[in-house]
Amino acid sequence: MNNQKGFTLAEVLITLGIIGTVTALTLPALIQNHKKSETTARLKKFYSIMSQAVLMSENDNGSIEDWEKAEMDSKDEETGQYSDNDYKHSEEYFNRYLKNYLKYLKTEKDEKTKLFKVLFTDGSSVKFRNGDCMDLIFDINGDKKPNEEGRDQYRFLICKKSKSATNRSFSAYIRANAKNREQRFNYCKNTPATCSGLLEYDNWEIKKDYPHRL
Repeated sequence: MNNQKGFTLAEVLITLGIIGTVTALTLPALIQNHKKSETTARLKKFYSIMSQAVLMSENDNGSIEDWEKAEMDSKDEETGQYSDNDYKHSEEYFNRYLKNYLKYLKTEKDEKTKLFKVLFTDGSSVKFRNGDCMDLIFDINGDKKPNEEGRDQYRFLICKKSKSATNRSFSAYIRANAKNREQRFNYCKNTPATCSGLLEYDNWEIKKDYPHRL
């Protein structure tokens, strides 16, 4: 008779328990690292394509200082939604100055905010807000949650250089008095809409001290 030995049931259960514990400990970190990598890649891509679009449009349509834009539209304080005029003015601006320089899936009115929205083929999107400058709210995963600034939404500006804190036609949203990383970090922590300014400073890398959970 062959004297064969195998694992006992107890040994198998202990091994499975160890594997489960290791998985439980490492999986969240792996998921977080994946989110950071995806966020970095999509922000870099968006920043690149928008910078090129604005530059090409300036070559064809003249300096951004001469671009026509409606006066800032106000937000309804009760509903938190923007006016139909905001959608209309943003759409006119997009069609005149950016439409021909971007590849996108379609445009629509955002159901929640009523802002003009452009959807890209990779699932990301950008909403246009007719503010003092043209505010761009880029969402790396479109309508998927959490839909919060500083987490999956990041704000950029198309601005006349005379109104820009960076003296650039297109840039991250940066406060004029944020001169260094510490100041940009504090703004990002307290005002998530400014987090694109911190990430631009860090070359779009999500560093360990980034103040918001992705």
